[in-house]
Amino acid sequence: MKLVAQKVATLSRQCQKQLPRATTTYQSQRNATNLTRPAVEADAKSRSLAYQLRRDWKVGDVYAPHDMSPAEMRKWAKKKSPDKDVFDILAVDPLSLYKNVSVMTDFVSETGRIRPRSETGLRPVNQRKIAKAIRRAIALGIMPSAYKHPMLIKSEKDRKTVAH
Repeated sequence: MKLVAQKVATLSRQCQKQLPRATTTYQSQRNATNLTRPAVEADAKSRSLAYQLRRDWKVGDVYAPHDMSPAEMRKWAKKKSPDKDVFDILAVDPLSLYKNVSVMTDFVSETGRIRPRSETGLRPVNQRKIAKAIRRAIALGIMPSAYKHPMLIKSEKDRKTVAH
């Protein structure tokens, strides 16, 4: 990281030295950029390098040149949360579904744990609401806390026997 940061800093310093001062007319700006094209390109490269660095490098990290490639950097990109999820598309409030056990069981594992957002694909707001609805259903005794509802297990067995 230090090596890359130093290269970026030196490139930007070199670019600043080579770039002309601000000019007043459009024609003179156009001529100035044509004269110092390599400097402008070097500045653009240094900026793109800075934007590509998505990984937080720590002191003592060992890396290969391939680690700085755009393909490798994409692996470290932060994933955006979805803009819309199932509840937004259907315009349904997850908190109002606490009585609907069949919907709630889709968001609970076999052992009774609430599935994480990475598995459910929900927005953070709706993930919190569905978690609250699940806890509410368990507290009211509508939904079992450690296993699937017996009616759902029976319907799954029926589906499996029909499929075979």
